[in-house]
Amino acid sequence: MEAGAICENIYLEATSLDMGTVAVGAFNDALVNEILEIDGRSEAALLIMPLGYLKDK
Repeated sequence: MEAGAICENIYLEATSLDMGTVAVGAFNDALVNEILEIDGRSEAALLIMPLGYLKDK
């Protein structure tokens, strides 16, 4: 599993694009698997990273 390395790269790319993200590890696994049409056994979501523009200060 390379989730940690991928997560780090998403954080770095978001920062370079003046965007924000956060790693979310607590979510409804069954619902996410259903939405992504994956079985949860041979492949599964490990974390979710929403990405968006930062709110103006």
